[in-house]
Amino acid sequence: MFASPDPSRTVASRCAPARPARVAAFFVVLGALLAAASAVAGEITVRATGVAYAVHDGATMVVGVTTVDADVVVALDEADAVIVAVRAALEEAGVDPLDIRTDMYAVWREERFDDRSGVEPSAVFRVTHHLEVIVRDVDAVGALLGVATGAGANHVGGIEFVVRDRTALEVEARERAYAAARAKAEQLAMLAGVTLGAPSSIVESIALAQPFERTEAQSMSMMRDAAPVSGGRAIVEIVLEVRFATLP
Repeated sequence: MFASPDPSRTVASRCAPARPARVAAFFVVLGALLAAASAVAGEITVRATGVAYAVHDGATMVVGVTTVDADVVVALDEADAVIVAVRAALEEAGVDPLDIRTDMYAVWREERFDDRSGVEPSAVFRVTHHLEVIVRDVDAVGALLGVATGAGANHVGGIEFVVRDRTALEVEARERAYAAARAKAEQLAMLAGVTLGAPSSIVESIALAQPFERTEAQSMSMMRDAAPVSGGRAIVEIVLEVRFATLP
């Protein structure tokens, strides 16, 4: 209100409402919006592991021969003869020729010197020839080792059992990992008093734990016709890191 020139009249003021009230109202609304945005942007991140098992359905093994002779030609001929015999015996036992390949072939000269006697060094040649064999019937591994050693192989470098197709294993492990991650996130959401939303990010890593038998090179005369090997089981582990949105 303000006074008019005529003392008997009063004129109403047209001034706008006080600005502090508008500013206060703005900040109240802004605060509510920020609180809502914070609740929507909340998240829970968890890690979980899923494990699946399977029986091995195949194997690889390395068999071969090492010969030593002062004459390199003799050493080579002896190694070649054994490898030819081993290959033929494995094929006769049912191994596909395409499942046999050379894994190692080496020839080197060794100097042998006796420090005590002072005898001049003598040279010998060592020839090593190994075959890697894929075995598609895991129950035949022991028998095939016997076949190879019976044909003259004097080295077994290793036996590794495998699962040829791991797709189903990975699917099973992944499902278990996600179920475990979801259950963990739901528990955390309940403890925090929020509602669990949809996953916004999933990161996966795979670890294959595959037990295998390994036999060092040894005299094959100590091995029986069918070596008592066992494949155990394959284990696939999948780890998921899942980020879930949360709602108030």
